[in-house]
Amino acid sequence: MPEEVYQKADKLMPQDHVIKYLLPIIPHWLKPNYLTFIRLVASPLLIMFLNSREYKIGLVLFIILALTDLFDGSIARLRDQITDWGKVWDPVADKFLIGIVVVVLLYRANPILAMAVVGLELAFITGSAFLKLKYKDLVEIKSNIWGKLKMVCQCFGAGLLMLGFVVRQAVFLDIGEMLFYPALFLGVLSIWKKGL
Repeated sequence: MPEEVYQKADKLMPQDHVIKYLLPIIPHWLKPNYLTFIRLVASPLLIMFLNSREYKIGLVLFIILALTDLFDGSIARLRDQITDWGKVWDPVADKFLIGIVVVVLLYRANPILAMAVVGLELAFITGSAFLKLKYKDLVEIKSNIWGKLKMVCQCFGAGLLMLGFVVRQAVFLDIGEMLFYPALFLGVLSIWKKGL
């Protein structure tokens, strides 16, 4: 393992074992919270592109923003740069990014599924806030494997929806839509396990 990896291997997520080999080319000044912040402030641009039906630009921007999610968590774990700010705002940025695609694109394809996904994300946020307020420091709300898998399904689903709009092929829209169903199941598991 590279020298700059401080976390024990059992604390790492599966993608961290791949990203650790990229760490030497990632500058040390690039903090995980910077990537989260970029995702937060750039996500509204995605609304603009999707609403104006600039799906190619929207797809490229979505891929870049989704990659910031992949890298910010891995850099935080591998370089031991996990912060309280990141624990709160990383999942908020994720939900904001996915929520945009769901509201703008999935709603056009399947309004009921879109409302279910948005409802689940709102349950995540309100449930986490409730647990944090009620139990303060006794309960730590953090991401878990189920929430990570949910995000992977949602990212691939959202990306395929956009690709379907770019190439005008219903098969991509159908597969993208289908990926949101296991994401709902994984989201419920994540909430049950008190995770994000």
